[in-house]
Amino acid sequence: MTLSKIFLSAFILLSCSDKEQPLQEELTSIDELSSMITKKSAEQKYDYLYGIQIYYSGAESEIERLELEKMALHSKLESGDKKVIEQIENNQIQIEKLTRFKTFLMRQKPILGPIGPIPPPKPCYGGEENNCYPKQKLSSNTLIILGNELIVSNVVIKNLKNQLLDASFQTVKDQFGQSALQLQSGFDGEGIMYTTLKTEVVGEITIPTSVVGL
Repeated sequence: MTLSKIFLSAFILLSCSDKEQPLQEELTSIDELSSMITKKSAEQKYDYLYGIQIYYSGAESEIERLELEKMALHSKLESGDKKVIEQIENNQIQIEKLTRFKTFLMRQKPILGPIGPIPPPKPCYGGEENNCYPKQKLSSNTLIILGNELIVSNVVIKNLKNQLLDASFQTVKDQFGQSALQLQSGFDGEGIMYTTLKTEVVGEITIPTSVVGL
């Protein structure tokens, strides 16, 4: 092979190498961008709610309602209405059951969210500025993370007129392998979601949660 041919071959190989490197860098950038988009889409696929937090808040709200109801019943009893005695007793049983359920929730292992472990629920201390019982926003993408110890047996949603709304649920696994509740409901406006859970500490219990359909 002549010297000129050797020089020409080397030039061609060098030129191809220079073109290939930017191409590889471009492909790598595209792959990284695609991976980022896929990861971001997976993170935004659901609107996350966390069962321990919303059921704790719902239990506190229900205890508050029952306490007010009990006071009204006691007023009737003091006025001579003996028929309310059984209602008062049932009322107190429910309050004690809900209180034990709250303690059970506080003892649950932290559940994981897209940004890390979710902190335990905080008690409500009242006051106009403290949004103790926020209305939970529900959409067709809502996923309630239950963790590994909460077991939901039923969910129904009613509007403020106490009319049953079309809604369904199924138990699935989230991206961390935790049990989760996927809701499917097309309602809009305000309503109440009634979640029935099975627990060892209080047996079956139903927790109401104020919700807003999106």
